[in-house]
Amino acid sequence: MSDPAPPPAAAAPAPAAVGEPVIEADPALEADGAADDGDSAFGDAVSSTASITSSILRYREENGRTYHAYKDGQYVIPNDDRELDRLDLQHHVFLLTFENKLYLSPAGSDGKPIKRVLDVGTGTGIWAIDFADDHPESTVIGVDLSPSQPQFVPPNVTFQVDDLEEPWTFNAKFDFIYSRMMTASFADWPRFFQRCFDNLEPGGWLELADIVPAVSDDGTLSPDTAFHKWLADLLQGTQAIGRSFDGAKLYKQQLEDAGFVNVTEVVYRWPMNQWPRDRKYKELGMWTLENIGSGVEGLSMAVFTRVLQWSKEATDLLLVDVRKDMKNKAIHAYWPIHVVYGQKPE
Repeated sequence: MSDPAPPPAAAAPAPAAVGEPVIEADPALEADGAADDGDSAFGDAVSSTASITSSILRYREENGRTYHAYKDGQYVIPNDDRELDRLDLQHHVFLLTFENKLYLSPAGSDGKPIKRVLDVGTGTGIWAIDFADDHPESTVIGVDLSPSQPQFVPPNVTFQVDDLEEPWTFNAKFDFIYSRMMTASFADWPRFFQRCFDNLEPGGWLELADIVPAVSDDGTLSPDTAFHKWLADLLQGTQAIGRSFDGAKLYKQQLEDAGFVNVTEVVYRWPMNQWPRDRKYKELGMWTLENIGSGVEGLSMAVFTRVLQWSKEATDLLLVDVRKDMKNKAIHAYWPIHVVYGQKPE
């Protein structure tokens, strides 16, 4: 991809012990007193799947971006090369956050092999491929609405085009189900969690990592900023279609309601830019700005034009000011990242 490779991962706080809920993974972020923008230091068998027909391979074109054609309109994020590059960059931001770990749950740590793995919303397939490389004993299935994955992959990983909001018909259960950045993807998260529970082996694990709208602790993300308005409108639009952008706040309780045990929540923080004083968070903010700043049009356009009925021109004008705010170090905003995992009882 065109983006430079991120630097080696910075240390991340260790996750909590099983069953111990953690509200914050990070200490309070302290703003860097420097106001300038220059930081020179950082330069198995086939399961529930649809056949790949021409209707699946044909993309919807809208406002200069392409979207999946299978279940057209159900997912509001593009699937073009710009978005796929961003997803690969985002994978590295997670590795930076998690100290090069692909997941945080205790899956596999009890000596039981992880035989079957499901990657929900696999995107470019980068997580599934990395997991398959690290676990040659595992069979990994990545599922997505778009066939955006590479052709040449490890022999123990396969990709399927499918809609996991439809009834699941996998012919074998999984030891580990992983879902990342699927916020606003499911209309009924409790139903999804129940299906995960039903399709896990006893003792198997479900883990989710998801984002919620950015906040600030010191009031610098004020209602009169374009960034605040954009967040409010984006949340309103996703709520209007029943796929709220802030749903990750409910995951822990919803997993417990579905019957999972040893449910643990860890909340990380991605600074909006390089405003923190701490070097680790300054670095993380640099990559977060590149990740979300470069993807702000893709994150916005379908919601604003399809749902909120804005014109493309009006949306573009708002996003000009949103990008300015994203780069403004006087706004001490960060994105909460909720990691929630739970186990199906033995």
